Amino acid sequence: MSHPSRPTFDPDLPARAVARMRAHPEKLLPASASPRRGPTWRQGAALTAAGCTSLAAVALLSPAAGAALLALLCLGTTAVVLGLVSLRGSFTDDWADLVMHAFWALPASTVGVLGARLLLDQPLGPLGAAVPGDPATAALYLTAAAGGAGAILRPGMVTRLASEYADRYVLPQDFGRARGYATRNEEPEAHLFAGLQQATDRVEEGVRVLGDSFDADQTLPLLREEEWRLSQELLRLRSLRGELVRRRREAVSEQVTRALQPQEEAVARATGALTERVGVLTGYGERVHAAVTAHREWEQCQEIADRAADYADLALSSSQEPVRPRELDESLLSVEAAHSVREELVREAVAAGSSLSEVLHRGRGRG
Repeated sequence: MSHPSRPTFDPDLPARAVARMRAHPEKLLPASASPRRGPTWRQGAALTAAGCTSLAAVALLSPAAGAALLALLCLGTTAVVLGLVSLRGSFTDDWADLVMHAFWALPASTVGVLGARLLLDQPLGPLGAAVPGDPATAALYLTAAAGGAGAILRPGMVTRLASEYADRYVLPQDFGRARGYATRNEEPEAHLFAGLQQATDRVEEGVRVLGDSFDADQTLPLLREEEWRLSQELLRLRSLRGELVRRRREAVSEQVTRALQPQEEAVARATGALTERVGVLTGYGERVHAAVTAHREWEQCQEIADRAADYADLALSSSQEPVRPRELDESLLSVEAAHSVREELVREAVAAGSSLSEVLHRGRGRG
């Protein structure tokens, strides 16, 4: 393996949020991305709700502001329409396209706003005698307040989730090259983390393939937690190692190079310790992978044995020589042998998982 292959998420994140972000990894933000400027998504929702509610109050209390508020609502609706067109990415490529789309978006928004006001004016007309302003326009702004805040905070908005949880997931590109091979010397942390991800993936595969005979209910959550913890340590190690490489490259004398040696030794010791920890987890993953391979071998041998009678009939009907039973029973013996190997390897994987769980629990206790 040359590089981490997928995002790694904090196991304490809500499962539905993780599922949505995992389904759209292209919308996740790498650690190198610049921080998002301006208000957060929740602040944007609060500002939208507060602003539209305030304008609704103005529409109720000020008769003179009705026309201006309707014009503002038409412009706001146009901006929303153009924003949706731009987000789709298939209708517009630059500002010139947006200006061209505005020629149909503005009239359409105006017709929509005025039509909605006329529809609301009938049921809300009696309220006009109780307030000095326009109840229908106020209702439109209250609708915009609720709809705008709800649209910003809707549960399935991956862009918002990716921004809010930006510090609670790690992407493959955070370890350097997301594609292409890099040697262990070039990106040692990437190789270590790729091995750790592979161990987790193999255990998840074992749960799917081996079924009830493979109990990983305790080990798999601990493995995911360890993957997340190690991702943080490996990223920090990668940052420090990169800093040392840069300082050594920029060193102007041997004295500067010698001064870096204690830090380089610290990085080497940390790399060795992390390599040992990852090795324990990858070793467990290899045991589970061996059990999965044995299980599939047994399944394939069973399929061959199930078809043995058909092939025996074929041999009998096409040959005058009698078929020797020993040859026909070899497939059944293969099934028995494969099943024995499968059972033994599954038992070993379960035992290794129990041992690993105890080790990880003890490590958490010391931490």
